[in-house]
Amino acid sequence: MIESWAGTDPELDASPLQVAGRVLRLAAVLRARIDEALDPFGLSYGDFDVLNTLRREGGTLSPTRLAEAALITSGAMTTRLNRLEARGLVRRTPDAADRRSMPISLTPQGKRLARRALDAVLAVDRALIAPLSAPQQASITSGLRTMLRAAEQ
Repeated sequence: MIESWAGTDPELDASPLQVAGRVLRLAAVLRARIDEALDPFGLSYGDFDVLNTLRREGGTLSPTRLAEAALITSGAMTTRLNRLEARGLVRRTPDAADRRSMPISLTPQGKRLARRALDAVLAVDRALIAPLSAPQQASITSGLRTMLRAAEQ
C-alpha cells in the first residue's frame, strides 16, 4: 500500500499507515477470534466484560461504576445486566443504606462462567502474541501504551 501511494502521489507521506493500518487490522482479527472463543459460553464481549469486571473488582459494584468501567451508557449497562441476571449470572441486591442503589454481584454460576470465559480469551491472546519474543512483546506494549496515553489526552 505504501509503495502504491508513493507511485500515485510521491509527495504524500503515507508511512503512518504502516502502524495504524496494522493496528486496525489486528484489532479486527483479535475481536473476531475473541467473539469465536466466547460463543460457546453464550456471551458477547460486553457480557464477558461485565462478568470479569465484577470478578476483578472484588465481586460487587454499582451499575454506574460498571457502566463507567465499560465506557457505555447506563441504559446499555441496564440491558446487559438484565440479560445476565435472566441467565442467573449476576444478582442485584438492594442497598440497605441507599434504597435507590442496587449493587451488582456475581452468582456462583457467574463466577465459574467468568473464569472459564477468561481462560478462553487469554488463550486467544496468547496464541496471537506467540510469534513474538518476550523483548518484542515488551517493546510493543510500551509503544502502544505511549500511543494510547497521547491519544487519550
